[in-house]
Amino acid sequence: MTDLTRLNDFRRIHQNELHILHYSMFEYSNLPETVDPLYIEQYLQEPIPDSYIGWWRLKESEACPGFPAGSLIVSSATLGTKLNPYGEGTEVICITRNGHERRFSSRYDDDIVVGFNNITKIPCIDVAVDSQTLAEIDLSLLYLIHYTRLYPIFKAADEKTRDKIITAFANMELGKPLTIIDKPLLEDLGIETQNIQKELLTNPELAKEIQFTAKLREDVKRWHFTKYGQTINSSSKLAQETVDEVNGAVSASLIIPLSMLAARRAMIEEVNRKFGTDIRVDFSGAWRAEVTRYEDISGEDEIDGTENEETIEEEEEVENEAKENEAARDSGGSDDSDNTV
Repeated sequence: MTDLTRLNDFRRIHQNELHILHYSMFEYSNLPETVDPLYIEQYLQEPIPDSYIGWWRLKESEACPGFPAGSLIVSSATLGTKLNPYGEGTEVICITRNGHERRFSSRYDDDIVVGFNNITKIPCIDVAVDSQTLAEIDLSLLYLIHYTRLYPIFKAADEKTRDKIITAFANMELGKPLTIIDKPLLEDLGIETQNIQKELLTNPELAKEIQFTAKLREDVKRWHFTKYGQTINSSSKLAQETVDEVNGAVSASLIIPLSMLAARRAMIEEVNRKFGTDIRVDFSGAWRAEVTRYEDISGEDEIDGTENEETIEEEEEVENEAKENEAARDSGGSDDSDNTV
């Protein structure tokens, strides 16, 4: 197996893992049977420049088994010529997975909706980049492990000695014991001690260095998960990390997911308006849990920054109590001054 083959295998493993993370971030409800949520996320997160998602209905000539005329479907969408004042294309070119192409003269018409992955309208390339990085690290780990194995090369003066050494090690690998009565092992094997010399092809002492490469692998994966809302724990402990810093990481890790959710809600709102559907989109369970954790930490009732009603009431009670205590002290001070002789 070549290094390129190993590298591609490692890349596919990590790419699949990161895609599962991304594609499970959102939940859609009330979708038509002809719209698969998996393809919604695949089209939205396709790492191809200027490639987006298009929502449109099939014509009579485009119908096929399971997808009758009038079915709402999704496909890739590219914005063509006829630029708007912001330099964005208004013509839409949609291409399905079976190669069918459909063109729309304007993305603002009622028969087409174009959606974007985030509020910047930039496709996601993080999965491709980070999976390649992780694959490179895995390949390095593989060779580090090989290089740190104890692999001595023995020198023999003749073929007879060489064969005896090979037989001895072959028996060791098979679990066959070597029995010695009262002679040195090598003499018992019929091998002259001075005839055996060895060189180490590998360096077992470097095994302790593997931990640093393994830590880098963990860090790259943790950085990616944190960027997309899942603040996974690291096996290494940062002694100087405070509670506030940990809590801050929770809110920071929600920035990109919230941007992606906002873009999807804007897209679904337009789909519902143009096609008369009642589709809904929200975070899936794991991301809702992160939002709840952020709200618990920040004391906010909503992720948009509105304060929790209970928090406001508690603050008002404390403020009122402080005013009452101050008034009582003032009143007590006046009585004392009147009774002073």
